[in-house]
Amino acid sequence: MKRLYTFIILSCNLLIHNINAQDSLFCRNVICNLSSPQMHGRGCAYEGDSIAADFIKQKCIEIGLKSLTNDFYQHYSYPAYAMEGECNITVNNQTMVAGKEYLICNFSSPIAQNNIPILYTDIKTVAIPDSLNKFIDKHKSIIPKCIIYVQNADNPTKVEEKCLRSFKKINPFGSIGIIVGQKTLPMASVSNYPEDYNSALIYVIDTLFDSKPTKISVSFSNQLVDHNTQNVCAFIEGSEVKDSFMVFTAHYDHVGRMGKDVYFPGAHDNASGVAAVLDIAKYFQQNKPKYSVAFLFFSGEEAGIIGSSIFVENPLIPLDRIKLVVNLDMFCGGDEGIMVVNSQDKHTKVFYDNMVAINNERHYVSDIKSRPNAANSDHYPFSEHCPAIFIYTMGGKYGGYHNIYDSCDKCGLENYENIISLIVNAVAR
Repeated sequence: MKRLYTFIILSCNLLIHNINAQDSLFCRNVICNLSSPQMHGRGCAYEGDSIAADFIKQKCIEIGLKSLTNDFYQHYSYPAYAMEGECNITVNNQTMVAGKEYLICNFSSPIAQNNIPILYTDIKTVAIPDSLNKFIDKHKSIIPKCIIYVQNADNPTKVEEKCLRSFKKINPFGSIGIIVGQKTLPMASVSNYPEDYNSALIYVIDTLFDSKPTKISVSFSNQLVDHNTQNVCAFIEGSEVKDSFMVFTAHYDHVGRMGKDVYFPGAHDNASGVAAVLDIAKYFQQNKPKYSVAFLFFSGEEAGIIGSSIFVENPLIPLDRIKLVVNLDMFCGGDEGIMVVNSQDKHTKVFYDNMVAINNERHYVSDIKSRPNAANSDHYPFSEHCPAIFIYTMGGKYGGYHNIYDSCDKCGLENYENIISLIVNAVAR
């Protein structure tokens, strides 16, 4: 397909210094709603992503967008783990604080057992096959009834890191579970690990085990389900060229819950990107574009960019009629500017250069950085078929990443209006 990039004139009078229609208050409202407990972390548990999809659909209707399907939804399913109900871990007669003091990996087999014996070792020992075998031989009569506590090193070697990663695929001990003690908890994940994983993998703050308690009580439920979910797909018809599209995308899913009491808000990742795309939709609804503009909100990104892959495999608009995909993911902060992924491809470089030129004139952001293409967000499945970039913010105020601290109140939006103005102006020129 021949790429036309001298650049997509969406409207004769679209270039303006300030995009006043862009509203950081609207953005804040969307972020706070999507990252609220009622959305259950927008994951599989309690159908949180479907609740979020209904919210986004309603926003599309309020804005006045048209649906690319009969009901705005592109339905599909994938296998996912749903950790619902109570989660409790007790050691030394103290109940540990979920999300702050421990993290149960999403693929863990359920446990409901009191006073489980604990055996102690360290990652250095486990990473050496001979030492691991000696440990297993020494305790083979009791290991099936135990949980193995593995102390992680402060600065693990590559071999030790590889060993830790292997715990996500197999329990080499054959124990009820593995507890990894370390200074800080890792990020939560919804990666789909083997369906036959038959133990639990739990990360804990290691200071809680300094006294080396001999027993631990663990109780949580988990199940692998065929999770029904959906992409939300809307558009605005172009005033002149109806069959060619600019596309804005954002994933709305996050990592869900760890039981009924702990959820991962996902405000920065990626309620903020969803809010920005909805805000851009508001702008184009009020300033009719020459070309059609699609707004795609994907689920399944955290599980391996599934939703966007489903769309590319079953496109609701012709992929060869897409002028450019702009994917927004992690959009709070921005004190240090923005990063544009896949910006140097021959089909996307004109857009990137245009952004830089506009920013040099108007100083919207402190910097516009560039990096090669990577399979790290929903632009990637598109990039094999049409021009596609991924923009995220750098620096500034936002909460944690894939943990309980990525909340709405921690999302800084001081740079938000400038960033949106830059993107809209770059698309328009």
